[in-house]
Amino acid sequence: MSVFFWILLIVACSAVHIEGCSHGVHRSAEIIVYADRYRYHKNYHELELVRGFIEGLENATNHQVMLHLYDYNFKDLQEHFRSHPGRVSFIPQEKFIVEFINSMTWRPQPGRSHILILIVGGLDPFLFTKPKIHKLQRAGVEIFVIGSKIFRDYKLYDIVSYPPKTHLYDLLDYPSPDRALSALAQSVCRSIEVKERRAKKALLSQVRLVDGGDRCRGRVELLYNNTWGTLSDEDWDRQGADVICRQLGCGPSLEAMKGDAFGPVSGNILEKVDCTGDEHDVSECLLGAWTEPDSTRPQHSAGVSCLSSGAGNVRLVNGSGSCDGIVEVSLNNTWSRFCLWKFDIREASVVCRQMGCGPLVKIQENFGEAGLGQKTVEKTYCSGAESQISECSLSVWSSQPCLHNIHAGIVCSTAAISKVTLTDGSSTCSGKVKVFQDNKWNLVPAFEWHVEEEAVLCKQLGCGLAIERARVKEMSIRKEKDPHTDVRSIYCSGHEASLSACSSVLSKGHKCESGEAEVLCSQSGMKI
Repeated sequence: MSVFFWILLIVACSAVHIEGCSHGVHRSAEIIVYADRYRYHKNYHELELVRGFIEGLENATNHQVMLHLYDYNFKDLQEHFRSHPGRVSFIPQEKFIVEFINSMTWRPQPGRSHILILIVGGLDPFLFTKPKIHKLQRAGVEIFVIGSKIFRDYKLYDIVSYPPKTHLYDLLDYPSPDRALSALAQSVCRSIEVKERRAKKALLSQVRLVDGGDRCRGRVELLYNNTWGTLSDEDWDRQGADVICRQLGCGPSLEAMKGDAFGPVSGNILEKVDCTGDEHDVSECLLGAWTEPDSTRPQHSAGVSCLSSGAGNVRLVNGSGSCDGIVEVSLNNTWSRFCLWKFDIREASVVCRQMGCGPLVKIQENFGEAGLGQKTVEKTYCSGAESQISECSLSVWSSQPCLHNIHAGIVCSTAAISKVTLTDGSSTCSGKVKVFQDNKWNLVPAFEWHVEEEAVLCKQLGCGLAIERARVKEMSIRKEKDPHTDVRSIYCSGHEASLSACSSVLSKGHKCESGEAEVLCSQSGMKI
């Protein structure tokens, strides 16, 4: 790692305080941390910081974390850990990160999270590990990366798990390294708790808004462990408000209120909900402690005001046809435009799908003010698998115009994916995926090809269920040239009858750096 990076860590703090995992939720995970490019020179302050981070993560998740360290002087490292014992399981790693990643043989277990955290000092090695990292992701391993100046290396977006904003951390974006590491740890908590979603939903089963005049405005009350209580306004923000509004079937939040705006605390208190804003249910957020009122520490209630209804229809305006133009969505019977800055290919591909068009071809900038009285949708989050934009997470932050008045426009193709086939396999139900688009056959990149797309393809071909290749075996570094294709991504929910009904993205000459998608379906569904 760079000298500046480690000096920053040493000066800023000597220990990392990690908090934020939900109270009352059991977590089970296998976590591996790989720290690359260390140069200790018998000075272990930076190592102790990493140790503090890992021990804090162990305390938060109740699980032992394996630390792999790459360094030239293994004897000194071993001696240091013997003389400074701790709870961290230390494994001296002779392999540089490329060899380490490609040699991993991980067999994910159902119901258990599998986390790989990479503490990096540079981008170059990762360019050679993409195929293996994508195999790890497909097998259910989540990849987190933290380092310095890494956001200038956009190819790392293809390495971390989706969405990058919760998996890629640049120390320069935080006031201190401990804040960055704590943010990373909270995201790890969120990831692990996804596996416990049913348990959390049973714990926090309902939410309501009271004393606000209608169901989309009022004080936030929650049914926690079969008892109604109030949400504290501590750390209450628009992200949490958006999730509450979404859960109640209202539109995006207009305001998150603090200080008993709709009346004082009633009953027990949930100390906090920490949301990214993309969750569909408040139980998916990180939860604070559920406590009885304490007169020695007065607390105030959180309130929220939402639009009365969610997203309705979408339309494309000022274009040359029905499949291109500026994107507008109906909110509260008013047409609103999307700010370009938070509108990416996943969101655009869903709009193309909802409009009955073919795959997304491109997103384009559109300058100019929105219509009089229009609110702008500043933040949008779609997984890509949604059938319409109303299923995505939308936030209306204000009636102010977008930055520089730049709105999102899209161009969709007019023809959907018409045919699919599997080639170079042992049967008609196995092989590399090819789709027919723009009058030619195209490979499909392995990156972002998941079990949902696999399930739809097997169904479309008349085969049986996809056979899961759970074990991630050791693989050699790719030496052959990466193939090119015009198909970048396909996003399915898994319930579609064919790939043509899924969202998809075209990109002329796209390089398959992760290799080609391969599928193995059983033949039990075939008609003989």
